Amino acid sequence: SEAFLEALKHADTLRREQPMIASDSVDVVVSNCVLNLVESDQKKSLFREIHRVIRQGGRAVISDIVSDEPVPEALRQDAHLWSGCISGALSQTEFLEGFREAGFHGITLLKRDDQPWQTVEGIEFRSVTVEAFKSGQGPRLERHQAVIYKGPFASVTDDGGHTYLRGQPMAVCHQTFERMGLKPYRNLFERIEPSDPVLAEKASAFHGSPMQIREPKELKQTMSGSCSDNSSDSCCC
Repeated sequence: SEAFLEALKHADTLRREQPMIASDSVDVVVSNCVLNLVESDQKKSLFREIHRVIRQGGRAVISDIVSDEPVPEALRQDAHLWSGCISGALSQTEFLEGFREAGFHGITLLKRDDQPWQTVEGIEFRSVTVEAFKSGQGPRLERHQAVIYKGPFASVTDDGGHTYLRGQPMAVCHQTFERMGLKPYRNLFERIEPSDPVLAEKASAFHGSPMQIREPKELKQTMSGSCSDNSSDSCCC
């Protein structure tokens, strides 16, 4: 009815202007089998809302039922299957993409059941658990920093399409440099400051697409007591 639609509109306005939970105020959001019960046209909004309330450096850990292929409209209209956490399920691809589109990073599939929970019309439905992080937002500044991907793969590509080559000092903006010092990246990357640090107030905009390898001269670290050709003492162990 018109009154119901007006109430929904008013509720949406309140959520935007007077949210019950303040932005950037929650360390961890945990959910178990909730997203699939949300109306299809509201799922993206829920992903965004989860991202909004989590503080910088916080994370979401979400368990839900997903399908191995898109759920057809006929199943989505089945009320019995809705109550059984079937009709509203996202595909596994859609579920992971929902985190990325909302602005999360470090999206990791922590758990995926080997066996399906249910199979309906040939579509497998199973439980998965995903962890995703929220990092700082802001301008991408050039401060001559680099990160080295340690391996084990020859290269990895992040959700932004940036490729990191194993063992190579890849040029990154300060925002990415800081992110790589946090979970889940910190054990995979080594961060390198430039030999001549650039202060934030003097940094220019970062232009690093496609990604490039930093020149060695930008990253050389001058050490006191280093060897030189004129040194009379041996530097060998």
